[in-house]
Amino acid sequence: MLALQLLVNGVLLGGLYVLVAQSLNLIFGVMGVVNLAHGAVIALAGLFTYWFTAQTGASPLLAVPIAFVAAALAGAVGQRLLIEPVMRAGGSKSELLSLIVTFGLSYILIELALQLFGADFVSVPYLQSSWTLGSLAFGKALVVAGAFAAGMSALLYLWLNHTMSGKALLAASQSPTGAICCGIDVARVRVTAFAIGVGLAAAAGALVIVIMPVAPQTAADLNLLAFVIIALGGLGDYVGVAIAAVLLGIAQSVAGYYLGGNAEYVLPYVLLLAVMVALPGRFRRVR
Repeated sequence: MLALQLLVNGVLLGGLYVLVAQSLNLIFGVMGVVNLAHGAVIALAGLFTYWFTAQTGASPLLAVPIAFVAAALAGAVGQRLLIEPVMRAGGSKSELLSLIVTFGLSYILIELALQLFGADFVSVPYLQSSWTLGSLAFGKALVVAGAFAAGMSALLYLWLNHTMSGKALLAASQSPTGAICCGIDVARVRVTAFAIGVGLAAAAGALVIVIMPVAPQTAADLNLLAFVIIALGGLGDYVGVAIAAVLLGIAQSVAGYYLGGNAEYVLPYVLLLAVMVALPGRFRRVR
Protein backbone atom coordinates (compact mmCIF):
# COMPACT_ATOMS: atom_id res chain seq x y z
CA MET A 1 0.00 0.00 0.00
CA LEU A 2 2.92 2.36 0.62
CA ALA A 3 4.01 2.03 -2.99
CA LEU A 4 0.49 2.80 -4.18
CA GLN A 5 0.27 5.82 -1.88
CA LEU A 6 3.54 7.22 -3.23
CA LEU A 7 2.39 6.54 -6.78
CA VAL A 8 -0.89 8.39 -6.25
CA ASN A 9 0.83 11.35 -4.62
CA GLY A 10 3.33 11.48 -7.47
CA VAL A 11 0.65 11.38 -10.16
CA LEU A 12 -1.29 14.20 -8.47
CA LEU A 13 1.85 16.29 -8.17
CA GLY A 14 2.66 15.50 -11.79
CA GLY A 15 -0.74 16.83 -12.83
CA LEU A 16 0.29 20.22 -11.48
CA TYR A 17 3.73 19.96 -13.06
CA VAL A 18 2.12 19.39 -16.46
CA LEU A 19 0.65 22.88 -16.41
CA VAL A 20 3.91 24.38 -15.12
CA ALA A 21 5.80 22.93 -18.10
CA GLN A 22 3.24 23.07 -20.91
CA SER A 23 2.91 26.84 -20.64
CA LEU A 24 6.64 27.18 -21.36
CA ASN A 25 6.51 24.44 -23.99
CA LEU A 26 3.75 26.23 -25.90
CA ILE A 27 5.77 29.43 -26.24
CA PHE A 28 8.89 27.64 -27.39
CA GLY A 29 7.01 25.35 -29.77
CA VAL A 30 5.51 28.26 -31.70
CA MET A 31 8.02 31.07 -31.30
CA GLY A 32 11.32 29.37 -30.58
CA VAL A 33 11.58 31.58 -27.48
CA VAL A 34 12.88 30.01 -24.27
CA ASN A 35 11.08 32.23 -21.79
CA LEU A 36 13.42 32.68 -18.82
CA ALA A 37 10.78 34.86 -17.13
CA HIS A 38 8.53 31.79 -16.87
CA GLY A 39 9.36 31.01 -13.23
CA ALA A 40 9.00 34.65 -12.24
CA VAL A 41 5.47 34.74 -13.72
CA ILE A 42 4.54 31.63 -11.75
CA ALA A 43 5.96 33.04 -8.51
CA LEU A 44 4.33 36.44 -9.00
CA ALA A 45 0.94 34.85 -9.71
CA GLY A 46 1.29 32.66 -6.62
CA LEU A 47 2.05 35.68 -4.45
CA PHE A 48 -0.90 37.53 -5.97
CA THR A 49 -3.09 34.56 -5.04
CA TYR A 50 -1.80 34.75 -1.45
CA TRP A 51 -2.68 38.46 -1.30
CA PHE A 52 -6.04 37.92 -2.99
CA THR A 53 -7.19 35.21 -0.58
CA ALA A 54 -5.90 37.14 2.44
CA GLN A 55 -7.78 40.27 1.39
CA THR A 56 -11.04 38.67 0.28
CA GLY A 57 -11.22 35.35 2.13
CA ALA A 58 -12.22 33.76 -1.19
CA SER A 59 -11.09 30.41 -2.51
CA PRO A 60 -7.70 30.50 -4.26
CA LEU A 61 -9.38 28.83 -7.23
CA LEU A 62 -11.10 32.15 -7.91
CA ALA A 63 -7.68 33.71 -8.40
CA VAL A 64 -6.85 31.28 -11.22
CA PRO A 65 -8.97 32.93 -13.97
CA ILE A 66 -8.00 36.40 -12.74
CA ALA A 67 -4.30 35.56 -12.90
CA PHE A 68 -4.73 33.88 -16.28
CA VAL A 69 -6.51 36.83 -17.92
CA ALA A 70 -4.23 39.49 -16.43
CA ALA A 71 -1.07 37.61 -17.38
CA ALA A 72 -2.36 36.76 -20.86
CA LEU A 73 -3.11 40.42 -21.58
CA ALA A 74 0.29 41.47 -20.27
CA GLY A 75 1.91 38.71 -22.32
CA ALA A 76 0.18 39.84 -25.51
CA VAL A 77 1.36 43.43 -24.99
CA GLY A 78 4.88 42.31 -24.11
CA GLN A 79 5.10 40.08 -27.15
CA ARG A 80 3.99 42.86 -29.51
CA LEU A 81 6.13 45.61 -28.02
CA LEU A 82 9.23 43.75 -26.87
CA ILE A 83 9.65 40.11 -27.90
CA GLU A 84 8.54 40.34 -31.53
CA PRO A 85 10.69 43.38 -32.44
CA VAL A 86 13.74 41.64 -30.93
CA MET A 87 13.02 38.42 -32.82
CA ARG A 88 12.64 40.29 -36.13
CA ALA A 89 15.76 42.39 -35.67
CA GLY A 90 17.92 39.57 -34.37
CA GLY A 91 18.07 37.49 -37.54
CA SER A 92 20.10 34.34 -36.93
CA LYS A 93 20.71 35.46 -33.34
CA SER A 94 17.04 36.03 -32.53
CA GLU A 95 16.76 33.10 -30.11
CA LEU A 96 19.85 34.25 -28.21
CA LEU A 97 18.51 37.79 -28.01
CA SER A 98 15.15 36.51 -26.78
CA LEU A 99 16.97 34.69 -23.98
CA ILE A 100 18.64 37.93 -22.94
CA VAL A 101 15.36 39.87 -23.06
CA THR A 102 13.37 37.31 -21.06
CA PHE A 103 16.25 36.99 -18.59
CA GLY A 104 16.00 40.73 -17.99
CA LEU A 105 12.24 40.50 -17.69
CA SER A 106 12.60 37.81 -15.04
CA TYR A 107 14.65 40.15 -12.87
CA ILE A 108 12.13 42.95 -13.34
CA LEU A 109 9.26 40.67 -12.29
CA ILE A 110 11.20 39.31 -9.32
CA GLU A 111 11.98 42.82 -8.14
CA LEU A 112 8.32 43.78 -8.62
CA ALA A 113 7.28 40.80 -6.50
CA LEU A 114 9.79 41.76 -3.79
CA GLN A 115 8.47 45.30 -3.67
CA LEU A 116 4.82 44.25 -3.62
CA PHE A 117 4.91 41.15 -1.42
CA GLY A 118 8.28 41.06 0.36
CA ALA A 119 10.86 38.29 0.45
CA ASP A 120 9.18 35.89 2.90
CA PHE A 121 7.95 32.46 1.87
CA VAL A 122 4.17 32.28 2.06
CA SER A 123 1.49 29.71 1.28
CA VAL A 124 -2.28 29.62 1.09
CA PRO A 125 -3.97 27.34 3.65
CA TYR A 126 -6.56 25.51 1.58
CA LEU A 127 -8.37 22.22 2.21
CA GLN A 128 -5.85 21.08 4.79
CA SER A 129 -7.53 17.76 5.55
CA SER A 130 -7.43 14.53 3.52
CA TRP A 131 -9.80 12.14 1.86
CA THR A 132 -9.28 8.49 2.68
CA LEU A 133 -9.91 5.36 0.65
CA GLY A 134 -9.05 2.30 2.67
CA SER A 135 -5.48 2.84 3.83
CA LEU A 136 -4.80 5.50 1.20
CA ALA A 137 -4.91 9.21 2.09
CA PHE A 138 -5.37 11.94 -0.51
CA GLY A 139 -4.52 15.48 0.51
CA LYS A 140 -7.47 17.57 -0.59
CA ALA A 141 -5.38 20.56 -1.69
CA LEU A 142 -3.10 18.35 -3.78
CA VAL A 143 -6.04 16.55 -5.37
CA VAL A 144 -7.88 19.75 -6.26
CA ALA A 145 -4.79 21.63 -7.49
CA GLY A 146 -3.48 18.64 -9.46
CA ALA A 147 -6.86 17.87 -11.02
CA PHE A 148 -7.50 21.53 -11.86
CA ALA A 149 -4.09 21.90 -13.49
CA ALA A 150 -4.40 18.62 -15.39
CA GLY A 151 -7.82 19.69 -16.62
CA MET A 152 -6.44 22.97 -17.97
CA SER A 153 -3.62 21.08 -19.70
CA ALA A 154 -6.15 18.70 -21.24
CA LEU A 155 -8.19 21.64 -22.53
CA LEU A 156 -5.02 23.07 -24.07
CA TYR A 157 -4.34 19.76 -25.82
CA LEU A 158 -7.92 19.52 -27.10
CA TRP A 159 -7.84 23.10 -28.33
CA LEU A 160 -4.55 22.56 -30.17
CA ASN A 161 -5.67 19.38 -31.87
CA HIS A 162 -9.41 19.80 -32.41
CA THR A 163 -10.06 23.46 -33.26
CA MET A 164 -9.15 25.50 -36.33
CA SER A 165 -7.35 28.14 -34.27
CA GLY A 166 -5.39 25.50 -32.38
CA LYS A 167 -4.43 23.69 -35.59
CA ALA A 168 -3.34 27.01 -37.07
CA LEU A 169 -1.02 27.45 -34.08
CA LEU A 170 0.44 23.97 -34.58
CA ALA A 171 0.87 24.64 -38.30
CA ALA A 172 2.72 27.87 -37.58
CA SER A 173 5.00 26.05 -35.14
CA GLN A 174 5.88 23.39 -37.73
CA SER A 175 6.37 25.65 -40.76
CA PRO A 176 5.77 29.41 -40.54
CA THR A 177 6.29 29.80 -44.29
CA GLY A 178 3.84 27.01 -45.10
CA ALA A 179 1.32 28.48 -42.66
CA ILE A 180 1.55 31.88 -44.35
CA CYS A 181 0.98 30.22 -47.75
CA CYS A 182 -2.19 28.65 -46.32
CA GLY A 183 -3.51 32.06 -45.29
CA ILE A 184 -2.68 31.82 -41.57
CA ASP A 185 -1.82 35.09 -39.86
CA VAL A 186 1.42 33.91 -38.24
CA ALA A 187 1.99 37.21 -36.44
CA ARG A 188 -1.36 36.86 -34.69
CA VAL A 189 -0.67 33.21 -33.91
CA ARG A 190 2.62 34.16 -32.23
CA VAL A 191 0.87 36.74 -30.06
CA THR A 192 -1.80 34.19 -29.15
CA ALA A 193 0.76 31.53 -28.24
CA PHE A 194 2.76 33.88 -26.04
CA ALA A 195 -0.34 35.28 -24.34
CA ILE A 196 -1.81 31.85 -23.61
CA GLY A 197 1.56 30.51 -22.47
CA VAL A 198 2.08 33.36 -20.01
CA GLY A 199 -1.55 33.06 -18.87
CA LEU A 200 -1.16 29.34 -18.19
CA ALA A 201 2.04 30.02 -16.25
CA ALA A 202 0.14 32.45 -14.05
CA ALA A 203 -2.68 29.93 -13.58
CA ALA A 204 -0.08 27.36 -12.53
CA GLY A 205 1.30 29.83 -9.97
CA ALA A 206 -2.15 30.35 -8.48
CA LEU A 207 -2.35 26.58 -7.94
CA VAL A 208 1.25 25.92 -6.89
CA ILE A 209 0.97 28.11 -3.81
CA VAL A 210 -1.76 25.96 -2.27
CA ILE A 211 0.62 22.98 -2.01
CA MET A 212 4.04 24.58 -1.46
CA PRO A 213 5.45 27.86 -0.09
CA VAL A 214 6.36 30.50 -2.66
CA ALA A 215 8.61 33.56 -2.52
CA PRO A 216 10.04 35.76 -5.29
CA GLN A 217 13.33 33.87 -5.13
CA THR A 218 11.61 30.57 -5.97
CA ALA A 219 11.35 31.77 -9.59
CA ALA A 220 14.67 30.11 -10.44
CA ASP A 221 13.56 26.76 -8.98
CA LEU A 222 10.29 26.89 -10.90
CA ASN A 223 12.19 27.67 -14.10
CA LEU A 224 14.44 24.69 -13.52
CA LEU A 225 11.46 22.42 -12.85
CA ALA A 226 9.86 23.36 -16.16
CA PHE A 227 13.13 22.93 -18.08
CA VAL A 228 13.73 19.48 -16.57
CA ILE A 229 10.28 18.31 -17.59
CA ILE A 230 10.65 19.68 -21.12
CA ALA A 231 14.12 18.17 -21.43
CA LEU A 232 12.71 14.78 -20.47
CA GLY A 233 9.60 15.05 -22.62
CA GLY A 234 11.06 16.84 -25.64
CA LEU A 235 10.78 20.49 -26.67
CA GLY A 236 7.51 21.02 -28.49
CA ASP A 237 6.21 17.52 -27.66
CA TYR A 238 3.05 18.12 -25.65
CA VAL A 239 2.26 14.48 -24.91
CA GLY A 240 5.87 13.69 -24.04
CA VAL A 241 6.03 16.62 -21.65
CA ALA A 242 2.83 15.49 -19.91
CA ILE A 243 4.27 12.01 -19.39
CA ALA A 244 7.58 13.45 -18.16
CA ALA A 245 5.76 15.69 -15.67
CA VAL A 246 3.95 12.73 -14.13
CA LEU A 247 7.15 10.67 -13.99
CA LEU A 248 8.99 13.50 -12.25
CA GLY A 249 6.16 13.86 -9.75
CA ILE A 250 6.37 10.14 -8.96
CA ALA A 251 10.17 10.28 -8.69
CA GLN A 252 10.00 13.20 -6.27
CA SER A 253 7.34 11.49 -4.20
CA VAL A 254 9.47 8.37 -3.83
CA ALA A 255 12.72 10.29 -3.24
CA GLY A 256 11.10 12.54 -0.66
CA TYR A 257 9.80 9.58 1.33
CA TYR A 258 12.91 7.40 1.31
CA LEU A 259 15.68 10.02 1.19
CA GLY A 260 14.09 13.10 2.75
CA GLY A 261 13.03 16.52 1.54
CA ASN A 262 16.53 17.56 0.49
CA ALA A 263 16.73 14.69 -1.99
CA GLU A 264 13.35 15.64 -3.42
CA TYR A 265 14.58 19.22 -3.88
CA VAL A 266 17.87 18.20 -5.53
CA LEU A 267 16.37 15.57 -7.84
CA PRO A 268 15.41 17.95 -10.69
CA TYR A 269 18.99 19.27 -10.82
CA VAL A 270 20.37 15.75 -11.01
CA LEU A 271 17.93 14.80 -13.75
CA LEU A 272 18.70 17.94 -15.77
CA LEU A 273 22.44 17.25 -15.68
CA ALA A 274 21.87 13.61 -16.59
CA VAL A 275 19.68 14.50 -19.57
CA MET A 276 22.10 17.17 -20.79
CA VAL A 277 24.98 14.67 -20.74
CA ALA A 278 23.19 11.54 -21.95
CA LEU A 279 20.53 12.97 -24.27
CA PRO A 280 21.54 16.42 -25.55
CA GLY A 281 19.18 15.99 -28.50
CA ARG A 282 16.21 16.37 -26.14
CA PHE A 283 16.82 20.13 -26.23
CA ARG A 284 16.06 20.32 -29.93
CA ARG A 285 12.57 21.33 -30.88
CA VAL A 286 10.28 18.54 -32.02
CA ARG A 287 8.97 19.12 -35.55
